[in-house]
Amino acid sequence: MKKILLTSLLCASSIFAASDPSKNYNYEVTPFTSGILTDSKVGLENDNYFNIGISLAKNLDDSFIDQLEIAYMRSENIGYEKTTGDTNINRTFLNAIKKFELTDRLAAYGLAGVGYQDVQELDKHQDSAIFNYGIGLRYDIPYYGIALKGDVRHLIAIKENQNDIMYTLGLGMPLGKKYKDDQITAKVPAVVAEPTKKIFEEKEEPLPIVNNDDDNDGVINSLDKCPNTSPGVKVNKDGCVNTMNLNINFDNNSAEIKSMYQNKLSQFANMLKDNKTMTAVIEAHTDSKGSDAYNQTLSDKRAISVVNALKSYGIESSRLRAIGYGETQPIATNETEEGKAQNRRVTALINQ
Repeated sequence: MKKILLTSLLCASSIFAASDPSKNYNYEVTPFTSGILTDSKVGLENDNYFNIGISLAKNLDDSFIDQLEIAYMRSENIGYEKTTGDTNINRTFLNAIKKFELTDRLAAYGLAGVGYQDVQELDKHQDSAIFNYGIGLRYDIPYYGIALKGDVRHLIAIKENQNDIMYTLGLGMPLGKKYKDDQITAKVPAVVAEPTKKIFEEKEEPLPIVNNDDDNDGVINSLDKCPNTSPGVKVNKDGCVNTMNLNINFDNNSAEIKSMYQNKLSQFANMLKDNKTMTAVIEAHTDSKGSDAYNQTLSDKRAISVVNALKSYGIESSRLRAIGYGETQPIATNETEEGKAQNRRVTALINQ
């Protein structure tokens, strides 16, 4: 069984590592190994025994918790003192994970959750509900889209009042693309327009022309895609505020906002304060250096940095959204240092 589990984990690892890492992912799969230091109240032969497992974490947006994780681990052929028998232990967990960014690549995290342990073979070691909590570190490996993760946890089995310490080492890999706003197709209006056109052609009846402009932005209601624009705000032909370039550029491989941009952020925050109906989508970009997955992660961090800065100026988090586009939307050539610097940027899309 142990060989089968090892083989399965290695196959899963190779599949995810060999595939093109998703540019913005929903899940993270982590094969891991671990050791358990047990208090030996059930008479185990070894105080420190080996485990292997795998976890699948769902990345959460707009939540205090960053990930919700399902984990499985197995320990085999565990011996007992004063007996020739041994046992196998299967454990499953449901954990909540919170990350704390330390640098662009390094983050600490805390986790806590509940689970169940299934003990086979011997009656002296019982099945039980189990709790675990712990802290760890993760390092996002540049240009490969994967993360090295390690943590220490306290395991508490209810039935036997068992207190164990578990230490793990795993490799996190992205899984499952997200659809970005610009990937939502705009073909629906065209599909609807065709049968509508046929109806008008068949009836050949003129419709009354209504030129009302309820929000007084210069675009009539029938053409206004943002019908509640704040007074005095400049709009485009669709009645919406155009994308605004915050002109915030970043150093290579960095998500830290330079002090020279604080005045621009303050002005932008004041505009949002003056227009309470406005929300903003903060879009961040990178140059082409590094892998797609690494640049996606870096652009996410840049967008989050700007959102956090705006929140520090008093803008509610419910009015802000962060999106990273990695290297997919350059505005200049990536063949020169000047062009790369222009591509390491942040813009804001204003919505009414």
